[in-house]
Amino acid sequence: MIDALVDVEEGRTGGTISGRSSTFDNIERGFSAAERWLSYLGLAGLLGLMFMVVAEVVSRYIFNNPIDGYIDFMEMMMTVLVFLTLAYCHREGGHIRMEIFMTRVVKGGRPYDALEVFHSVVSLVAFGTIAYFMVGKAIEAYVINDVSLSIAFPMWPAKALIAIGAIFLCLRFIMHIIGYGMKPVTGVQKTES
Repeated sequence: MIDALVDVEEGRTGGTISGRSSTFDNIERGFSAAERWLSYLGLAGLLGLMFMVVAEVVSRYIFNNPIDGYIDFMEMMMTVLVFLTLAYCHREGGHIRMEIFMTRVVKGGRPYDALEVFHSVVSLVAFGTIAYFMVGKAIEAYVINDVSLSIAFPMWPAKALIAIGAIFLCLRFIMHIIGYGMKPVTGVQKTES
């Protein structure tokens, strides 16, 4: 769980310091709303993916006429489903992580916060690299009019969605780092779930 940000979101801080915490709260609320809308787009991608599978099965096995470009559409919908929901999933603590190590061995406090910051910094570098290169690949695909093999569907929207999802996740990592970095200053304590 992202306890520092959850505590900051729910107003369980030890007070504000020169208004910095309230500014962070406002930024967090606005960013959370944007993440939620991106996750709704990801959900729409999931629904589209399910309908596409049903349509392909019906078309192939009942009418003996498979949908042209089925694989291309599935690849595009997977990028929407996966990458647009990453930041929201991270905020909600939905990713698989080493909770046993973090809660049993580290047992909270400053070492816990330090490991959270370290994890977020490493993840920020990794997804920052993905975002950087995917922005370049999306622009390149748009400029050269890169298309899929079977139905000539443009590739740049999928690449742009990967970049957008990675950028939002990087911003979430930055907020995570700030949230855990502010804990000693604001007096936020880790809550046990």
